Amino acid sequence: MGLDARLAGILGLLTLVSAPIHAQSETEVSDAPVYIEADTLEEDRTEGVYFARGDVRARQNERTLYADELEYRPLTGRVIARGSVAIFGQGAFPQYADEIELDNALGEGIATGFASVLENGGRTAAAFAVRRDNGSVELTNAYYTACDVCEESGDEPTWRLRANRVVQDADDEMIYYRDVWLEVGGVPVFYSPAFAHPDPSIERRSGFLFPGFGVSSRLGAFYQQPYHWVISPSQDLTIAPRLMTNVRPLLTGDYRKRFYSGRLDIEGSLTYERDIDNDGERFGDEEIRWHIFGAGEFNINENWRWGAGVQAASDDLHLRRYDITEVYGNETGLLMPDSRRLMSQVYVQGRTEGYYAELSAATIQSLRIGEDDNTLPVIGPFGEFRQTIELGNGLGRLRNTASTITLNRDTGTDSRRASVGTDWRAQWIGAGGFVLEPFAMARADYYSFNDLPGAVAGTPASEDAFGRVVGLAGAEIRFPLIRPGENADWIVEPVIQGIYAGDASEAGRIVNEDSRSVDLDETLLLAPNRAPGADIWEEGTRLTYGVRTTAFWDNPAVRLRTFLGQSRRLDGNAVFGTNTGLFDDESDIVAASEINWGALTGVARTRIDSQDGDMNRLEVLASYNSDRFTGAIRYIGFNEDLARAGPQQEVVLSTRTRFSDHWSFVYNLQRDLDLNLSRRQEIGLLYADHCSQFEILYQRENLNIGPLGPSESIQVRITLFTLGAIGSDD
Repeated sequence: MGLDARLAGILGLLTLVSAPIHAQSETEVSDAPVYIEADTLEEDRTEGVYFARGDVRARQNERTLYADELEYRPLTGRVIARGSVAIFGQGAFPQYADEIELDNALGEGIATGFASVLENGGRTAAAFAVRRDNGSVELTNAYYTACDVCEESGDEPTWRLRANRVVQDADDEMIYYRDVWLEVGGVPVFYSPAFAHPDPSIERRSGFLFPGFGVSSRLGAFYQQPYHWVISPSQDLTIAPRLMTNVRPLLTGDYRKRFYSGRLDIEGSLTYERDIDNDGERFGDEEIRWHIFGAGEFNINENWRWGAGVQAASDDLHLRRYDITEVYGNETGLLMPDSRRLMSQVYVQGRTEGYYAELSAATIQSLRIGEDDNTLPVIGPFGEFRQTIELGNGLGRLRNTASTITLNRDTGTDSRRASVGTDWRAQWIGAGGFVLEPFAMARADYYSFNDLPGAVAGTPASEDAFGRVVGLAGAEIRFPLIRPGENADWIVEPVIQGIYAGDASEAGRIVNEDSRSVDLDETLLLAPNRAPGADIWEEGTRLTYGVRTTAFWDNPAVRLRTFLGQSRRLDGNAVFGTNTGLFDDESDIVAASEINWGALTGVARTRIDSQDGDMNRLEVLASYNSDRFTGAIRYIGFNEDLARAGPQQEVVLSTRTRFSDHWSFVYNLQRDLDLNLSRRQEIGLLYADHCSQFEILYQRENLNIGPLGPSESIQVRITLFTLGAIGSDD
């Protein structure tokens, strides 16, 4: 066997340390020629040995070996590379050794003083590295870490696994450790006689994951041990039993499957337990308690897809009782439930450049204490179609729409609506930047109601069915005035909008289902139809006026934007509620401002009562981001005379202060200013570097939902990059 073949074997010696297990074998590449460069090439005829010395470089295909000396013994078939051995092109990263040697069969080899970077970014080193003829690699006195290692400075990595023996098994596609220590800052903190994880080049593998643990006043101390089962290349299941000191165990699971046309994700929990209060005391009857969240979506063709989602729980408090989020991480469909409500749905959706269409059906479950699910509707079908036509030649665009919705209740009114409509809008720009945007819309609605309450107490419920036609026309005029300046450029843009809308016929016969919530801001103030749905129609003539101001400073880079506007109803009746800001003939004055000043961003929005000048609503948001401090604060307040659910004044604060290169202080707060009560509070420490993260967080919640009053918990989470995380779930 020639020198070229021996060198090809050397270049393939450490393949399995940093390349996928199914990498190209040496026999497949050994036929390629090997090119050698060195200061000297010698032959010892007495010993039958060939030497290449001084800046030796051996290259075969994309692989290159560097060494101080290369020795070839034809009689014994030994090829040895010595001194600062480095192999490039074997994988994504180079490999190093003091010396490597290959046996006669090109199957087994040994390296001393070995070091390499793996595919996942980890680093490994060993006193000896041995490769067996089956492709397995064994390391002796080895360590593994994802941290940078600086031998010159002598600084220890943040963490590393140190083991007497490490085996990378080619058949099992696993890496096994024997007598392994976890070192933190060079100090051994945890020992295990055995440890194993999948080969870094393998995407997925069945096995136990890192556990989770923590303590709370409600559940007590808990320990959760996940097991990940790779069922097939396209599906897996993670089962995670949770053991708790105050209550019985909880079993959780997460199933995922991918299809050629889509995906399916399902998660859930199951236990057999009584109710528990905030101190972990159990009461009531033992019952099977559970939840299930799931989502699936599949492509029908290039433009159409269908999907389904499920969100359900055995009782209103199951999710909060076991600290399970009520918001599913995956989108379950086209319709979104309100807070503390779950929705299950099925849908089909299509879209192209010219149209959008959807059809769905859904059921709703309430998690709100005291709310009767029988009063919540079954939605189905809900359908919507939109077609947009660009008219060209300055004629604007035309949008045709059609929609339908059916709401059925076990208790309460059943309603059905079908609508078809069209709206047109154009934009014409004149001299000096003058902008005119005319618009018009028309819509025909058909309504049908069952189980309407009687007009007089004690009378039987009634039915009703009718149709109506509504329409409006108007125009918006804007005239931006630009003034360049020495220090700042200013743009002042007056805006005026006039609208005439036809009568809201049959308004008194319509049960409002889709326009119960109205949040007046700049966008809604200037909307032609200010109702979020179809059930409310704002009739009559109205005039809306305002002014936008934008300023730019170059030094420093600052951007300021403001808006001030109001709407006046010239005729027609009020259709919006008293707390919306649109009830009186003169709407609330809407004001908003936004500033961006380097790391600082601020936004303020307010509604001022036009009658008495009171501030009906104020929202202020500010955020700051720098190397040392990141923070955001949000204040929202409502006039106490406005009837609304929830707190009248609330502050939400989120901060992170870095007081050293790696350590940060975290503080988050949600406070009800009316009750002078902190609803949620978090205080903690965070350590982070390029290879690890450590978090310890104290959390207190004071939501007072049913028997679940204030609760406290301590969460600890340790993340070792490339290996995983241990501790409390996110």
